[in-house]
Amino acid sequence: MASFRPPRAVEGFSLVEVLISIIVLSIGLLGAVGMLMAAVRSTHESGSFTAAVNLIRELSEKARINKRIAARNGPGNAYVISDWKSGDALPGGDPGDGCTGLAATCTPARLAAWDIRGWLSRVDDTLPDARVVVCFDDTPPAEDGSQAWSCSGNGRNLVVKLGWTSRLPTKAEKEEIRTRPPRVVMQIVAGQAYDAFSPDGF
Repeated sequence: MASFRPPRAVEGFSLVEVLISIIVLSIGLLGAVGMLMAAVRSTHESGSFTAAVNLIRELSEKARINKRIAARNGPGNAYVISDWKSGDALPGGDPGDGCTGLAATCTPARLAAWDIRGWLSRVDDTLPDARVVVCFDDTPPAEDGSQAWSCSGNGRNLVVKLGWTSRLPTKAEKEEIRTRPPRVVMQIVAGQAYDAFSPDGF
């Protein structure tokens, strides 16, 4: 005669265990999303920094070609920009008053104005919420390496100070958009006089 065995209790997951598993999975997914967002921000920042350096290099080449104007520390230097921000009017006169073509009659001063207008337009298209200062400045950086937007106006070192906002800005970055120091500061004309320099064609 077979012995009687009671049926086994059915084992499974309780509702509490399922909820805990969902919470743990959600925390893991949120962490993965945070890492992905950080990677995207880093990629955007790297691209913006590279674009900013290339833009400053472009202006440096233009200024070195037109050294007679670019190295002049005075009101006749159209390369000097006191404080320009995205959305401001572009300096440099009529956009149709170009310096290209065989029939163009372009003086060094007009070339400088045309250069800076086209360059600022490219900065506006490339960098979000850009801010630009081009000035003569012989003020050394602070101990932590940071630079100020203000310029001494002395000397013959023409520098570009460029700042922008991240493409995916944090709340703090949005609030400090106008107070944050420049992100890139580069010299575009060395500290020497070029008043006697006269390139061919001018």
